[in-house]
Amino acid sequence: MLQTLIKIGQQKSQDLGEWDDVLDWPKIETENKKGEKITNYVLPIVFDLDESQIRLGELGEYDDAKTVQRLFNIKIQGGNNKAIYTCAEFGGLEQIRKTFFGATDGAKVSQFTEAIDKGFPQLKNTDLYETLAAIYGVRSVFESQFMTDGKVDVKKILVQPKEEVESQKIKLNPSEKIVLVVAQVVWSEKGWTSPTYFKNIDGYIDFLKVKFPRGTTDKGVPVESKLCYATGEYKENVGELVIKARYNMNKMFVSTTVNYANGFDSSAFPKNYQVGSEIQKYLEQGSKYLLEKYKTSIAGIDHCIIPQLFSKDDSDLESTLSTISKKSDLLFQYKKLEEVLTDLDTVRSQDFPYWITFLAFESDGNFFKTINVIKDVSRTHFERMIETFATTHIEMRQIEGVNWQNVMSAGESNTLTFNLYTVYNLIPIRKDKVKKNEALALFKQLLEKRPIAKSQLFGYFKELVLCHWYKRYDSYTNIYGKNPFDFAIRNGVFQYLALFKVIQQLNLYNNMEESELKEVEGAPEQIELSENQQKIERFFAKMDYTPSQKAMFYLGRAVSSVAIEQYKKGYESKPVLAKLNYNGMQKSEIIRLKNDLYDKMRQFKLHSYMEPIFKKFTEHFNENQWTMKPDEALFYILSGYSFN
Repeated sequence: MLQTLIKIGQQKSQDLGEWDDVLDWPKIETENKKGEKITNYVLPIVFDLDESQIRLGELGEYDDAKTVQRLFNIKIQGGNNKAIYTCAEFGGLEQIRKTFFGATDGAKVSQFTEAIDKGFPQLKNTDLYETLAAIYGVRSVFESQFMTDGKVDVKKILVQPKEEVESQKIKLNPSEKIVLVVAQVVWSEKGWTSPTYFKNIDGYIDFLKVKFPRGTTDKGVPVESKLCYATGEYKENVGELVIKARYNMNKMFVSTTVNYANGFDSSAFPKNYQVGSEIQKYLEQGSKYLLEKYKTSIAGIDHCIIPQLFSKDDSDLESTLSTISKKSDLLFQYKKLEEVLTDLDTVRSQDFPYWITFLAFESDGNFFKTINVIKDVSRTHFERMIETFATTHIEMRQIEGVNWQNVMSAGESNTLTFNLYTVYNLIPIRKDKVKKNEALALFKQLLEKRPIAKSQLFGYFKELVLCHWYKRYDSYTNIYGKNPFDFAIRNGVFQYLALFKVIQQLNLYNNMEESELKEVEGAPEQIELSENQQKIERFFAKMDYTPSQKAMFYLGRAVSSVAIEQYKKGYESKPVLAKLNYNGMQKSEIIRLKNDLYDKMRQFKLHSYMEPIFKKFTEHFNENQWTMKPDEALFYILSGYSFN
């Protein structure tokens, strides 16, 4: 991962200015919901030390990169770092207050002054240090003008609806927004007779150079070369990895949270995490780029896409990452078949990395904790998965009795393609156990080519059926609950059958379990079959049904015959469905269900329909050697119930 971040950071840093790695660009809106243009502004707060006043300056239009570089909008550092922000987003006015006036609990100096006192005492003789002390002297003015109950109050800056305009307030139209606030100083004693930015005050740039080293010491003399652990090479200006951004993958290398760094000698962190200053800049840029542009949702959880390239691979990263992102969308996101087929043709010939890692994480700005990692996914396997899902979707459309178009319908004229986004909605994820994400665990098995037990899949299906039968939709985060039971089960059954085919084609079934389940069937009788039976036999062939699975299928067909008749006679709830045990069907329950269905056949005089079904059931049901597990039996009964 480090090599990838370094390589990305190195490529992206080629177009950066000297300070771009520590600057932050605010997220802005250019249009409102009505499609109207939004004008974004920068608001100056002027500290007039001649008059011991604070006033709002004139709004200036925001001009993206040029504005950020001109005003030095430094990234929020987080952790125990002191506030040093002379420019901040409008929603971060509290950062401006802490920078110039310190904490609200009786601070005697500003946090910017504290930062200099603690870490950079060589800057105490600069205009910057003197100016910070002078601004602190107007703290009471700031608090009376801009604060309420100990907090910065935006209402004291912006004119509120129906409020008369005051000279010290800003009035905005609905299509106008303030995105940045910047501090300026007027102090004639220093020659600043007009509002002056801090970047023009002696000591400010010097502070940034020692706070954020540029590759040499402040004297311009390279320091001793040391081993950089990120590259394995000797570099100048090697020191402890210190991540400035709050949201950064490199914060996995922690030194403050003992639970995540156990076994480390706490006194040796500067050596354990030593990285060259230039390499650290690349690591930050690489992380920022991936987190901003290359994330995908897998089983409802955001994952960052991290390609692993050969060290000598000189391919264009922008093109490579774009290809990965497109392919990830084909596999993980809501897609129509037409989009999938078009995108497959578009990206198949493009450059692609040899391995991919998908990294899910939690972060509060002080740490970056990995909560899931799908690692070393090979290019060939990834592409094969995408194509296998797409071709399986096409094959399922051609199987009679499945009604695949309806199974995959997400509304009128909106047929989805079968992919992992679809599968995610087949595996119930309980709200009270959201961290135990079974869908995510299955996807990890699929992507990392780990064996999958069919019993595992039948267990997921059982939970899905129980959810639909008892309408437990409030307990799950990902199950759609608006379909009637029959249609919900039909959709689940056939999508699971499609998943079985995908796993089989990827050769990922647990071989030991499969050998235990495999059954031998004699050659079929050479008799003329009805049109409906021919359809069933073709279905069996496509789905590779064993004799025991066929027996359960026919039992499901019998359930369907009784359910239809009950519905015709006004029993809309179809009471026969209550005779199934949705926790799984044991052999004794299968026999009891068969007998109950036989009674219903006589009650409703359905002999002509059901006797051929019972005959087929008897042919395939071997009571004395029954080994099918209850979850599997339930699934195949419901497959027969849902067919046609």
